[in-house]
Amino acid sequence: MPWKIVNLDYAERPHLHMKDPNAPIHLRAFFADRRVEIGLGADDPEDCFVRATVSPDEVTVRATQFEPLHVQILSSIFASLDVEPKERDAALAWMEDRLDAEGARPGTMLRGNVDAFPPPEGWPYDLTDDALRDSLADREGTPHTRVSALLREARRRGLVKPEPPAPRGRGPEVIHRRR
Repeated sequence: MPWKIVNLDYAERPHLHMKDPNAPIHLRAFFADRRVEIGLGADDPEDCFVRATVSPDEVTVRATQFEPLHVQILSSIFASLDVEPKERDAALAWMEDRLDAEGARPGTMLRGNVDAFPPPEGWPYDLTDDALRDSLADREGTPHTRVSALLREARRRGLVKPEPPAPRGRGPEVIHRRR
């Protein structure tokens, strides 16, 4: 799975945020907490409907909804993070039980184990709309990753228009012939 670094933040909660550019899969490693957060299902980690946390003390999985593929993805990521098989199985047990009970087919969404997640907190989520606009208006000297976080939050609130999707076509094909 190719990962793209989205953000390396040394501010209040130093962390590395990586994303699979081909799928809505996020991985955030918080250095001081010695914790990894995994989010599946959305372009922004705070919007993901499947969330897992791996720390030295526990492995947890929570979801508002999920599909069979999410169980496979989490199992693979847990294995890559060297989570002990017993801990991995215990964290995924409620999902496996639900898959067995409901006979889910690929692509079928199942009910999760939580109704909703608490709203995100901290910077930039705690900024007022005016403070967010002011921060975006005065970007001089602001690192790119901080501007990106401000823009994501402004888009979430509907304060700025979302960027149009980038074209996904390939460039012109070049053929070289040997003579």
